[in-house]
Amino acid sequence: MRYEVVVAGGLLVTGQGVVEAHLGITGGRIVAIAQEPLTGDEMIDARQRVILPGAVDLHVHFNDPGRAHWEGWGPGSRAAAAGGVTSVVDMPLNCLPPVTTVEALRAKLAAASGQSMVDYALWGGLITDNREHLAGLADGGVIGFKAFMSHSSTEEFTHVEDGVLFDGLLRLRELGHFLAVHAESNAITQDRMRRLQASGRRDRRAWGEARPPIAELEAIHRILFLARQANCPVHIVHMSLPEGAEMIHAARTGGQAVTVETCAHYLSLTENDLIRLGPVAKCAPPLRDPDRQRGLWEAVLDGRIDCITSDHSPCPVEDKARGEDDIWAAWGGITGIQTLVPLMLTEGVHRRGLGLERLVALLSTTPAKIAGLWPRKGEIRLGADADLLVVELERPWRVEAEWLYSRHRQSPFISRESIGWIERVLLRGRTIALDGRVVDEPHGEWLRPVRSGRGGAES
Repeated sequence: MRYEVVVAGGLLVTGQGVVEAHLGITGGRIVAIAQEPLTGDEMIDARQRVILPGAVDLHVHFNDPGRAHWEGWGPGSRAAAAGGVTSVVDMPLNCLPPVTTVEALRAKLAAASGQSMVDYALWGGLITDNREHLAGLADGGVIGFKAFMSHSSTEEFTHVEDGVLFDGLLRLRELGHFLAVHAESNAITQDRMRRLQASGRRDRRAWGEARPPIAELEAIHRILFLARQANCPVHIVHMSLPEGAEMIHAARTGGQAVTVETCAHYLSLTENDLIRLGPVAKCAPPLRDPDRQRGLWEAVLDGRIDCITSDHSPCPVEDKARGEDDIWAAWGGITGIQTLVPLMLTEGVHRRGLGLERLVALLSTTPAKIAGLWPRKGEIRLGADADLLVVELERPWRVEAEWLYSRHRQSPFISRESIGWIERVLLRGRTIALDGRVVDEPHGEWLRPVRSGRGGAES
């Protein structure tokens, strides 16, 4: 049999283990996994290479429509492609309008159509006054809903107090959906920020002091309680603390439906890097101390963290630069989608012994399950989309600004030494990036979730 594309001779990292084999691809899907050589119209020599499924990034902000000058579907998705992310799930805020109504969902789909280099799914939002729109958004194809327990930094996407939060959980349970939560206490963070600003503090360290660990832990405790009472699945986004991982693990062990992500920047940077680098490393929750980072890595390695995301949240250079002497004035977000996979190859696989199968679970399989995109996405298996990374695992290289595809080429990871080069990226069998450069035209497709009876994923 002849296939449209054959990936020949690579070391495949699959859900059943790591095996040297050949892949046959036809119609954009994996249709053969074989020990014997295969024949194809296009032959990709993957000998001495590792083949991973494309990453599924659950947490990105492309800011389009309305703030495309911050990023946009074109630059953001090209950055994803060059970095080995073949499916993204775009958050409902930072675009205008935010995705809190069906009309806004249609506007975002129109903005993405014909512009995205990678496949994409969308989150809906839960804010103060849109509960009547949740059912329409669910029917419209969002994968889940996002809410903030603290100020979101954009006035149009309001954070929710407990009354709205609990009612939203009840409604989402009835819809068979789940809620993703930015878990920081608004009361604690706002009080700390006001007092620090009143005392004249504008230094970089003040940002972390305004958002201490207790603010995140209190919010995690509260959302776990409310979600348990509502019997609604929840997903905790960008969790930065080992203590938080332990709380969530205990809840899950007790039978609660909860998943959790952390981000590449919490595993690669500490609060000392914010002091050294400045606003380019400002994010919320803030970067933590080295001891907590070590504890967070332990949680990743022992299975208490479900997935790793980028929380890609870019902005114009001037929105970072204005915080050089006043940290409060800088936008809080890190440009990180293109460095997500390289950082985890370097910091996880090479420096901490993270197994390749666990890497795939964290970056691909579990996020695809949480989003309702598995088994089409997130795994090398028969019938799945042929979203693949051909990786030269031992190759050293350095992150350079010229490699970045984001609209504004700023990153806390520029000049960082890395190990593991993504040589080729395939989306549904087509090569979209080669040797770090995007080589195809946009043909990303909208992904609607497939649910198995409840929102969220089996963890």
